Amino acid sequence: MWAARANRAPAPPAARRDATRRRRPGCVGTASAHGDWSTQGTETPSGPRRPGGDRLDRMDHQIVAQAHQLLRRGDVGAAIRQLAPALQASAPQPQSLRLLARLALHQQDTALASRALQTALAAWPDDAELHALSAAAAKIAGDPDALVGAARRAVALDPGEPLATALLTEALRDRLQVGEAIEVASAGLSRRPDDWGTRLARADALQFAGEAEAAERDARHAAGAGGSLQAVQMACSTLLYLDEPGPDVPADPSRPDAETVLARHRELSARMPPLLLPPPPGSGDAPGSRPLRVALLSPDLRRHPVGQFVEPLLAAWDRERIRPFCYNDGSPDAATARLRARCSDWRDIRGEHDMRVIQRLREDRIDVLVDLAGHTHGSRPQLLASRCVPRQFGYLGYLFDTGLDTCDGVIGDAFNLPPGTPSARRPLHVPGSFLCYTPPADAPAVAPGTARDGVVFGSFNHLAKLSPRTVALWSRTVLSLPGARLVLCALGLADPAIRTRIQARFAAAGLPADRLELRPPVTSGLPAFLAQYADVDIALDPLPFNGGTTTLQALWQGVPVLTLPGERMAARSGLSILAGAGLSEWVAEDEDDFVARACRLADDGRARAAWRRGLRDRLRDAGSCDAARFADRFAHLLEDAVTR
Repeated sequence: MWAARANRAPAPPAARRDATRRRRPGCVGTASAHGDWSTQGTETPSGPRRPGGDRLDRMDHQIVAQAHQLLRRGDVGAAIRQLAPALQASAPQPQSLRLLARLALHQQDTALASRALQTALAAWPDDAELHALSAAAAKIAGDPDALVGAARRAVALDPGEPLATALLTEALRDRLQVGEAIEVASAGLSRRPDDWGTRLARADALQFAGEAEAAERDARHAAGAGGSLQAVQMACSTLLYLDEPGPDVPADPSRPDAETVLARHRELSARMPPLLLPPPPGSGDAPGSRPLRVALLSPDLRRHPVGQFVEPLLAAWDRERIRPFCYNDGSPDAATARLRARCSDWRDIRGEHDMRVIQRLREDRIDVLVDLAGHTHGSRPQLLASRCVPRQFGYLGYLFDTGLDTCDGVIGDAFNLPPGTPSARRPLHVPGSFLCYTPPADAPAVAPGTARDGVVFGSFNHLAKLSPRTVALWSRTVLSLPGARLVLCALGLADPAIRTRIQARFAAAGLPADRLELRPPVTSGLPAFLAQYADVDIALDPLPFNGGTTTLQALWQGVPVLTLPGERMAARSGLSILAGAGLSEWVAEDEDDFVARACRLADDGRARAAWRRGLRDRLRDAGSCDAARFADRFAHLLEDAVTR
């Protein structure tokens, strides 16, 4: 996610990436790698032979075969009813219980799944797959402790058990035990290298560790091994974190140019088949005779950068021109409630099938669907591939063309989508910056500049953005000034193993440990996180995936931000924010210029003190926080795009 919360402790795993979010058949989080629920669960667990075992096994097999016939007809409920008597059978029926548990998980019926698994485990306590399915049930139920316990048991019984390994990797990542998550996944893959579900889970953990190249390789392998739509999407999104080629560094797989990234997106998105839809109903009216009906689709209408940057639109859109509909696909929180109060047409669609969501979009007679997720977690690529509304645009949550031919444009601005950009086949420009900032009401007062022995640079961005080129440039910048230091704060730094990895990367770039401070995430709320900017003199923007929320937060706390724009859209967010606020003097032309500007700003303590006092006024005066102006411009853009 382009503006991930590197600054605060994560929401509980069940709220952030839980298994109840719209799984398709066979999917339990990344466990979608581990087979189709309708074709597995037919093996008898190993164990002592039971009296009359052959006859009982034949009966069990016959019941399962009949259930499979029902599944082939698409009647999951009937299949469950066929298998349910196994719960009361005098002798355990392993095949029936296993398939019953899988089907119950598919139907989100954790109570039934748990009964089936408990019955089976009472007879076969050392069956690894049953423990793995118990971990899946715990994930759906939102019980991370039970998930970890069951998954560890499964892996102990069968090292590398695929479902358990993937789920355990995800759970450890969610707990910010990222180093162990990578170790668990790597151990599993050493035994089952073609297990793309575990490989995908490792890719996610590697991103948290700041190892973008390794994450992209894993995601590409998972997508190439016949992985799910989730694997295809991650193969797209991980490309955006890879370094770009430089003036003296040619493009290669670890440094793809934007044209290559776009071609790869188009190739991968072609593997997302559209749904078969009935003809759309006649509308009876048309835009222009009524307000434009605009649906905002996102799993992140919550405490998240997407929710934060959507709020000005919901607050300030003229309802005579725009009638917004929020299609919320995620777990609600306090921020969700605030957004919901600003939108009278709110649709909670979490857990609903794409076809049902399409039906609701058509019932609401939506003119424009604004997708706020792209290829990030929780998005709906098949819905977007199916063109269920007249116009579809991408905005905010994914800073690149998704590659889907059904997308009518990517919304940005003239700074991040300049003429001829390869980041979008059909760029659309909001005048000024593509972001409008709503300063947090509980932001602490700007701290006065503090006298120090050396200047302190800082970045509070997600470690996924810590590319090799970023490490090298930041190290060079710090070393250019005697006594200067660099402070990083990110979610991944909660893990000592990851801190060791990051420190080693900077040491390899020449930055000694005593000039690098690695801070774990702040757990006591946004005000405490923002208060850390009192310790920072100059913020550094990562490349090629710039900060968004973090850049605006630094500016609001009076800290200048230096950026070096790249070619891709995500590499130009810093330019968009700074140029939109009239702060182009902090935009570098190349790496030498970046270091030179950092040195000049570091040497001018008086100017930095003035900026601390005046940056909030600069943002206000430049319109960076003007919701009414931004909403009006965005409305014009949508109206023009629809009538074009």
